[in-house]
Amino acid sequence: MAEKTADAKASLPRHIEELERTHTNIDVIETTQESPYGEVNFIGTYIAVMLACCASFAGFIMPVTSLQLIERDLGVSPNAIWIALGWILLSAVSFILLGRLSDIFGRRWFFTGCTVSALIGSIIGATAQQTEVLIAASVFLGLGSAGQLSFNYSLGELVPMRHRFAVNGFIFLATLPFSGLGPYLARLMIIETSAGWRGIYYLVIGLNAASTVCWVLCYHPPAFQNLHRNRTVRDELRELDIGGILLYVAGFFLFLLGLAWGGTVHPWSSAYVLAPLLIGVFVLVVFVLYETFMNLRRPLIPMHLFRNLDFVIVNILSAVGGVVYYTANTIFPIMVASLYTADPIEGGLVASCVGAGVCAGQFIGSWIAVPGGQMRLKLVFSAVGLCAFVAGLAGATDSKAAGSALAVCGGLMVGLLEVIVSTVVTIVIDDQSEIGTAAGVFGSIRAAAGVLATAIYSSVLLNKLTEHTESDVVPAVLAAGLPPSSLMPFLAALVHGRHSSSPRNPRRFPCRHRSWSRRVDGSVRESLPNRLARDSRFWPTRGVCFLFHDEYR
Repeated sequence: MAEKTADAKASLPRHIEELERTHTNIDVIETTQESPYGEVNFIGTYIAVMLACCASFAGFIMPVTSLQLIERDLGVSPNAIWIALGWILLSAVSFILLGRLSDIFGRRWFFTGCTVSALIGSIIGATAQQTEVLIAASVFLGLGSAGQLSFNYSLGELVPMRHRFAVNGFIFLATLPFSGLGPYLARLMIIETSAGWRGIYYLVIGLNAASTVCWVLCYHPPAFQNLHRNRTVRDELRELDIGGILLYVAGFFLFLLGLAWGGTVHPWSSAYVLAPLLIGVFVLVVFVLYETFMNLRRPLIPMHLFRNLDFVIVNILSAVGGVVYYTANTIFPIMVASLYTADPIEGGLVASCVGAGVCAGQFIGSWIAVPGGQMRLKLVFSAVGLCAFVAGLAGATDSKAAGSALAVCGGLMVGLLEVIVSTVVTIVIDDQSEIGTAAGVFGSIRAAAGVLATAIYSSVLLNKLTEHTESDVVPAVLAAGLPPSSLMPFLAALVHGRHSSSPRNPRRFPCRHRSWSRRVDGSVRESLPNRLARDSRFWPTRGVCFLFHDEYR
């Protein structure tokens, strides 16, 4: 038995030979080497995580990608963009708070509370009578999503380190119907069922309710008294970094709000964008200085994390991955609606290619990460493949089959990379008592990178499309016979990806209608490839990072 234990520890990465080392003398950590897979509590916890993760993806992807269909019932609202922004902002801000506070006070009720928050949000969404109520639902859903998506450490700390990759595999597989096929299933549910769009929220209610029951009955991680030596809850509350929490929440929220508004809700030069953006950056700088130079026993983000080169590299890799993932999920549906098909159900299925590929890559990557070692080479291979597939997708404007295949393959490479870095971030840290904090920083940085990329690329795409529309489409369709009174409805339909059905009487001018469509297609073809091609420019950054990334066998 002693030999097996020695062999097990010898096979672990060299930086965690002292598994129970902490940065303080008041914390306790015990990294398990036992397999809990036959225990009822672990099985119940696994089911809770699986259901919660599915609910999180379903509660965001399905309504957001079907917003135009939902607005047909509730009415068009200028505030509809906040359904997505509310979820993203609350989710991004919550990752660090959840990770740090659950490291200190214990995870059980934080993670249960996150799913309860999502349950409340789904109930609000199911009963909404106007778009603004759906925004409130998204706030609760986004707040809960931080716990629902943090299974890389809620599960990871319950199993041996070498099993952390594989234990995530079936979670990713279970989320395929929602994170992968969510747009398709949402449209199918809205069009083909009597419940309509409310059926989405009914589904999320069921998932969240079942997950909550499993959390309460089966999730029993170390309680507060097992996490610290001779400490009380009052002691921890007294030393809680309230100043850091306030600075972080205010700065990060304002920064993300400015990014989210830029180029979409308001012009980048608008005070509505510049004010929160600049104030947010200033407050975040103050936050970093506060965390660095104040003598805090419990800083919100321990700055020694960033002295760990592996941790920094993993976060850079994740940020670049977030840029590509969020950008692809933003641009590819526009590409589908504008160039491939006007049918909402078929368009939803084709638009699901990126998400489905990511899910497949995450599932495969969780099982191939450890066997054979050479993790660095696996990452390099995936990065090179992704660069090639994204570049190919930029040119696939004429073939739906080629575009779909390249989107799946590109998503597959993203999934392979993301599952490795999201698990490695829980391993490279020197102090396993800070696993939640490290994973929270990781999640928030990735979300911020995604918001940044989405804002910039959406703005650039819109500006480019506007440029081509003004210089090419408008003169052409007017010259081809489109009445000036129909120009604005035609352009509005173009913005929503419905040019193939505009104007509503194509039979009166069949030849002209085809000419208009060709002009619009040409405008989109001129705009989209440049945006996708720029995605591939981020991958040399990953390649450089791989050179500095330690090999884990």
